Amino acid sequence: MFGGKSWNLLNKQSTYMYGDEDDNEWEMDVAGFGKTFPHSYGSAKGKYFNSFLIYSPAGDDLTLSFAKELIKGEEIGKDDTTDFLAISFSSTDYVGHLFSPSSLEAEDNMLRLDRTLADLFAYVDKYVGLENTLIILSADHGGPEAAGFLNKHGIDSDYVSPNKWDKEPSIEKLKKEFGIGQELILDFFPPYVYLNQKVIAEKGLDLAVVQKAIANELMTIKGIATAITSSELQNNHLPDTYLNRKAIRNFNSKRSGDILILLSPQYYFNDFDGEIVATNHGGPWEYDSYVPVIFAGWKMK
Repeated sequence: MFGGKSWNLLNKQSTYMYGDEDDNEWEMDVAGFGKTFPHSYGSAKGKYFNSFLIYSPAGDDLTLSFAKELIKGEEIGKDDTTDFLAISFSSTDYVGHLFSPSSLEAEDNMLRLDRTLADLFAYVDKYVGLENTLIILSADHGGPEAAGFLNKHGIDSDYVSPNKWDKEPSIEKLKKEFGIGQELILDFFPPYVYLNQKVIAEKGLDLAVVQKAIANELMTIKGIATAITSSELQNNHLPDTYLNRKAIRNFNSKRSGDILILLSPQYYFNDFDGEIVATNHGGPWEYDSYVPVIFAGWKMK
């Protein structure tokens, strides 16, 4: 279906808001998918063929096909029992990560998503009847603009690199003070830092003290708005602030790491599933965390 084909623009390039910006330096070329139109899917036997599909509106086209087959095969809406069908059109997520929200790719993808939804609703109307259907449209998160795009418009923005934190001079100094001659920050899985608790225990150190010392040093790094230890979150002896409320809601005593990191506005980590991306979500600010929801159809005024 898509082998040997490409993602081409739906309309003439001159009609797009971002028609003159098809090759921004902050956009990412992952595995040869390219930064400009057309984006070739390559051979169906290619190593990255399936990835290229989800990096484009083709992923939503396939999801729509599956949804139609599911509606038909499971006879959705054909009896008196309410059926619930959740569909995730996720190409917007990948396109946003690779090319940024204000890109020609994101603009074309949104136009195509509009058609995909129209196609889905037309199918549901024919098979079930929209008068019998409640539509709920939402998303799992928002997302910021790319740092390069914001810098271009005079707004401070940049990437933060957790893989460098253990080698920061201030952290190296702390390791010497604690008598630790090896890696202290083992990993970072957003939004938590994971410390080497084994070596901390072997040295007979107080984990809460080490966490707090590391957190204080991390807060001096540009782009980090706050660093809160799991000990502080566990005891909840924190001032009632916007960021602290966000942190407490995220914390799970059985699963969370040692130090929760919340970044400053327009700062973010640009690693996504091992790939370097143009932009990334996951922050506490409204552009990431505020998500609209739309209800339409059955018995809705």
